Amino acid sequence: MQLSPEQIRLVPAGPTLRVAAARRLLGTRQGEALWLLKRLDEEGWSPDDLWCAADPSDRVLAAGLISHHPGRTASLSLSPCVHPQEVPLAARLLDRMVQALEAAGGPALAQGMTDAEDPLAGLPFQQAGFQDLAILACMERMNRRNPPMPELPPGVSLESVNHDRELMQVLRASYEQTLDCPGLAELRRDEDILDGHRRGRPHDPELWTLMRRDGQAIGAALLQPSLDGERIELAYLGLAKSARGKGLGAMLLDASLHRAASRPQRLISLAVDERNEPALRLYRSRGFRTTVRRRAFARPLRSST
Repeated sequence: MQLSPEQIRLVPAGPTLRVAAARRLLGTRQGEALWLLKRLDEEGWSPDDLWCAADPSDRVLAAGLISHHPGRTASLSLSPCVHPQEVPLAARLLDRMVQALEAAGGPALAQGMTDAEDPLAGLPFQQAGFQDLAILACMERMNRRNPPMPELPPGVSLESVNHDRELMQVLRASYEQTLDCPGLAELRRDEDILDGHRRGRPHDPELWTLMRRDGQAIGAALLQPSLDGERIELAYLGLAKSARGKGLGAMLLDASLHRAASRPQRLISLAVDERNEPALRLYRSRGFRTTVRRRAFARPLRSST
């Protein structure tokens, strides 16, 4: 029997629905679902972060999870849609989760990431009003002592980041006519962007590099160790528009890779917009290879200021 929208509850998964919601979210067996719930409890997640769409008999038809991050952002994930007819319900659940975030008044931006190879995965986000930002190439390479520290041209220097205001100015300048997720920076405040970089992962100040030319800051590279200790992520690399096309980006990357090689992590990873061909060529020339492709979505939250 076809259920009407009014018969389906879109709610945080209470005690009687949590295991079924976790199973639906993972698309897997009960053992993995119990492991997920244990991990969420250990990390202090709120029970209200796990959502579900349930019918009158408490059968879970779709599930979603809210992950809160520094920089006033939240990531939303959904259970997989196997059939096209499941997409509208998943979109309704996603929209309801966004409404809950807006009512709470905390995050300023909701984000989503889906498998770019799955034709159904992104449809709920599109139907729920999310902006389709980009397809990201997630790349990695071994963390080894190569290349060496680059020889810089006259007037160009590298140093550790010492002043937040100057770094924010560099980040903002690097967004001008960027090919990497254009428009994303306009959805966030500068302070939130920097806070997201600083507190999103374990922060090692020696892995944040500022590039100067004739004393003026023109670029930045931000490396972050992962929580699992397996990798270092190149969270950001960017140059001001006036500094592009001169080989300085390659020098900034090489200096970052040289610094990272002194750390014990086995891998270096990054994500780059597939439309950014210059960056893709540079990363490939340094041994990075695409491991997976993700589609990125974002939706501003109206209640935040």
